[in-house]
Amino acid sequence: RVLRILRLVKNLKGLRDLALTLVYAFPALVNVGALLFIVSFIYAVLGMNLFCRVQHQENISDDRNFESFGNAMLLLFQCITGDGWSAFMYDCMIDEARGCDPTANDGKGDCGSRLALPYFISYTIVACFVFLNLVVAVILEHCTALGSLNPELVSAHDIQEFKEAWGLFDPDADGKMNV
Repeated sequence: RVLRILRLVKNLKGLRDLALTLVYAFPALVNVGALLFIVSFIYAVLGMNLFCRVQHQENISDDRNFESFGNAMLLLFQCITGDGWSAFMYDCMIDEARGCDPTANDGKGDCGSRLALPYFISYTIVACFVFLNLVVAVILEHCTALGSLNPELVSAHDIQEFKEAWGLFDPDADGKMNV
C-alpha cells in the first residue's frame, strides 16, 4: 500500500520533478549536513567547557544541558529549530542574584557566564540563518539545473502563456487587480 504512492509520482509531473530534484540534490545536502554537524560539534565542545556546571533550572534540565556531549548536541539541535534558544541563553547566564552558588561543585560554582550571550547569538546566526538558507540555496540551485537539463519543465511557451493569462487579470499592467 505504501508503494502505491510511487505510482502516483509517475503520473504527476510536478511531483516527479520535485522528487528528482531532491534526489539530485542529496549529495550536496549531505555535504551541508556534514558542515552543520562540524559546527554543532565545535559549539557543543565549547559549550561543555563554558557551561558544564551551570545550575539546572527551567530550561537547563537533566535532559538538556552541557554536562555530556549527547545532551549538548540535543540542546544545540533544539536551538537550530529556533525553539527557546533565548531561554537557554538566559539560563546559562545565571548569577548570584538569581540564586546560583559560587562555592558549589568543590569551589568551582554553579553560576553561568556572560559568554552565553555571544555564544548563543553566534550559534543562532551561523546554524539557523546561514546553514538553513544554504540548504534552500542548494535545492533551488538543483531546481535550476534540472530546468536547464529538461527544458520541458518551464519553457518559453509556458512563460508566454502565463503572461497572457495574467494579462486577463491585470490588463493595465499596473500590478493591481480589480476586486
